[in-house]
Amino acid sequence: MEIRVLGPVDVWRDGRSIAIVGPKQRTLMAVLVLQANKTVSHDQLLTALWGTKIPASGRRLLHNHLWSLRRLLTDGNAIVSTPTGYSLRLRPGASDLDVFVTETALARSVLSTGDATRASEGFRRALSLWRGPALGGTHSELQATEGAALEEQRLAALIGRVEADLTLGHHSELIGELRLLVTEHPLNEKLRGQLMLALHHTGRTAEALEEFRICRRHFRDELGLEPGEEVARIHQTILSGDSASGTAVVGQTPPALHVPRQLPADVSRFTGRVEKLRQLDMLLSEEEGTTTMVISAIAGTPGVGKTALATHWGHRVSARFPDGQLYINLHGYSRGRATTAGQALGRLLRGLGVVEDEIPHDLDERAALYRSLLSGRRMLIVLDNAATPDQVRPLLPGSSPSRVVITSRDALRGLSVTHDVQGISLDVLPAGEAIALLTNFLGGSEADVIAELARLCGYLPLALRLAAAQLAGGSPARIREFVGKLQQENRLTVLDLDEDPGIGVRTALEVSYRSLPAQARRVFRVLSLHPGPSIGLDAVAALSGLSPEDAAATVATLVNAHLLQEDSERRLSMHDLVRVYAEERCAVDEPADHRDDALTRTLDWYRHSVLKAMDHLSPVDTTSLAIAPVDGTPDFPGFDEAMAWLEREHHTLVAVIVHGARRDRHIHAWQTFSRLSWFFYARNHLDDLLMTGEIALSSARLIGDRSGEAEILSDLGYAKMFTGRYAENLSHQEEALEIWRTSGDRAREAKALRHVSYALHLAGHPARAIELGEQGLALNRSLGNRIDEFATMDTLAISYFTMGRFGEALKVLSECVSHWRETGREYDEAYCLIQLGLVHARLKEPATALDCLQQASHLGRNQGNQRIEVDALNGIATVLRQQDRYREALDHHEQALALARSLRSRPVEGEMLCSLAETCLTSGDTQAALDHYRDAARYADEETDAYQQGFAHEGLGNALRALGRTAEAAAHWKIAFGIFAPMGVPQADEIRKRMLAAGMS
Repeated sequence: MEIRVLGPVDVWRDGRSIAIVGPKQRTLMAVLVLQANKTVSHDQLLTALWGTKIPASGRRLLHNHLWSLRRLLTDGNAIVSTPTGYSLRLRPGASDLDVFVTETALARSVLSTGDATRASEGFRRALSLWRGPALGGTHSELQATEGAALEEQRLAALIGRVEADLTLGHHSELIGELRLLVTEHPLNEKLRGQLMLALHHTGRTAEALEEFRICRRHFRDELGLEPGEEVARIHQTILSGDSASGTAVVGQTPPALHVPRQLPADVSRFTGRVEKLRQLDMLLSEEEGTTTMVISAIAGTPGVGKTALATHWGHRVSARFPDGQLYINLHGYSRGRATTAGQALGRLLRGLGVVEDEIPHDLDERAALYRSLLSGRRMLIVLDNAATPDQVRPLLPGSSPSRVVITSRDALRGLSVTHDVQGISLDVLPAGEAIALLTNFLGGSEADVIAELARLCGYLPLALRLAAAQLAGGSPARIREFVGKLQQENRLTVLDLDEDPGIGVRTALEVSYRSLPAQARRVFRVLSLHPGPSIGLDAVAALSGLSPEDAAATVATLVNAHLLQEDSERRLSMHDLVRVYAEERCAVDEPADHRDDALTRTLDWYRHSVLKAMDHLSPVDTTSLAIAPVDGTPDFPGFDEAMAWLEREHHTLVAVIVHGARRDRHIHAWQTFSRLSWFFYARNHLDDLLMTGEIALSSARLIGDRSGEAEILSDLGYAKMFTGRYAENLSHQEEALEIWRTSGDRAREAKALRHVSYALHLAGHPARAIELGEQGLALNRSLGNRIDEFATMDTLAISYFTMGRFGEALKVLSECVSHWRETGREYDEAYCLIQLGLVHARLKEPATALDCLQQASHLGRNQGNQRIEVDALNGIATVLRQQDRYREALDHHEQALALARSLRSRPVEGEMLCSLAETCLTSGDTQAALDHYRDAARYADEETDAYQQGFAHEGLGNALRALGRTAEAAAHWKIAFGIFAPMGVPQADEIRKRMLAAGMS
């Protein structure tokens, strides 16, 4: 076990973090660790917890907090009470602070003896213990005093490590890190001197001398003083040219936790734009050490080279951004929907190393996490192809030394109203630069011909590069022939497109297109019909109607002509402007019936591929979909391969649904969604699930497919349930039920009754839920639908439990467990065991309850299903609480809460907090219980979760009553009673009795 204060305050035990609950307990633990093995007086501890406003019950509350802390420690006697206060007895190395102090002292000692290698290693070990600002989660006053002092120790250790690395001679590796450190601590002479030495010893003496001038200016402006003797000595040494003096430099810069390098490849043979590059260099002014956000927006016509300029500049100055570069194409002027701010934030957070399960669903929460991760980091962020200021604003850092470059066809003037934006307007290349670009590719043997080619291309970079791609390696005769064709053709300009102004792109694309073989031209045309952002070779074959071999050969021709781009995973995509041209050629050169056939083949291919993949993930009866087999769809040996394909095609499949609806292929839209909805749920793509669900529902309604409408209503209802929108879920399930009843489909009516029953239960109507659930059960039995029969019994048991009908719940659950076990349905068995365990717990049968819940937990782990584990762990904690095994109960609660937070489900997290609070209250830790109940009530109120609202307010009343705050307790009990009484649940009677016993009406 180790107590950690160099970051968030917690306890590290058995390879995992055990959270300390509440800021007061974290503050108390931190104070004791800071004064380890010394007695801390009662007054010191009380002041640390409450400042000058110590409550009358402060001593008792302090004792409660200390009792809670003792439970977290493996040695329950570590916190010792004395007549004057308390002492935390810690052995050497039992806290990260002790290890840090020991390691840094040893490192300084060996450095003084000349052993720089051991010193560097020691300092690194010490610094690796830091996980963020010291004393995280404690009271702000403690962080401002003791935390600041610890941060000074950390900086001193960092300076010591740099000194050791300089001694080892690793100068060049340290420059980027030292620049960042000097930016953060401009008045730290030691760091400034180390940077000067590192620059000087790598031959960058002028920059080293400039650093001294910057240092002197800071000291004069801020303090009215000259720099100290050490920096002045280093300055003089550099002036004298003595490269042997001073410390010899650096070791390896310790790797950051995650340093993204997302810039696309630099543009080959970049030419010109000297003035524009200079304007971008202004982002790296002498004020770069500030934390003020600096933004540049590059605007201009399509094909003018906005992305090329941003990318080239980013590569040129990458060393100035030691924390890496982020890049995202916002598709503001692309086919289909632009990338939303929420989607963009999700991708940027993944680029910063945030795992999928830790990315919040809420846009504001995503933006807040993004800004927090960028705080203090110096990164280049390129936001490419933006559409509107609103799309960009959530993607901008807060106070950060990072730099942002935005490209857009729009000037984004609205962004200048809210942010200080340096605008760069990009026009076509000057004639001289356009000629130079072509000369780089084609040689300058015929200058007049090259100049004319540049003119015919409109001096537009995209057109110039496309022409050069066709002519690279060609003879002078070939270039003259090419120019002659350009002169003879009717050149269209980009200004012909109202939504896409500019000149020259269509001319260059026309030349490339005409030079292709007939089959390549046809594939080029029909590729514009593909709805997604990228496409695989097998889908190209389906779209074009070619064999896989012919499709591959044709794709190679298009890639070589730079009309098609291929990434490292062999997925193919078109530049936006190339796609526009391909669409125009398709409209002109491809007969309408051919276009319709190609689109239908493509949508059929994706629909059937999804069907095959989902058979491995969530097999169901799909005969009602009437999806005919399609040749050339991928084969999936098993679950892993199917899931990998779905992940790879994820964004294209979303586009297939959207595009199918737009092109009146509504049956494709709703059927593709119907099979794909479970994938979206399983992979936590709830944004896509909700968006495509609404589109699919509209499609089913437009073609009058009532069966499809009902299926999608049910799926969409569950999607809304997952996000806490219980009333909408109920409305959708009731609509689906009405459709099945009207259609006379009794089997689906029975299934819909189960869905409505569960929705009613979640919406706070358990009695009505039982009524419809029993109707569904009877109908399933009459139809002989065994699987749906037992699924309905599972659902009924939840409502029986809520209504206090434990005997009925026990009966149906016992039957269900046996059935699910016999049929090998482990997912259903696990959830059934959880419910059965909770029933046994209410019936005062703890041994049986624990056995059921532990079996469920084991099944959940085997399936990798964290939601099952959460519910099982929470149930085990509940049983342990009933047995007064509070320490074990709290351990299980903490595990359940940590897993719930990883699921990013507010309803689940609120439920776990409420249960944890009840255990804290029962064990005597009333203040912790009050804090948890308040958090649970906030979550429940946000999600309008009736049950959790009732339980949280009831718990708040119980906790406040225990603290003697009767009037406040009564207010919360009344809220809880008002929620539970209309439901008719036993909880209402329990609250009424509690209020009467306390003398309340």
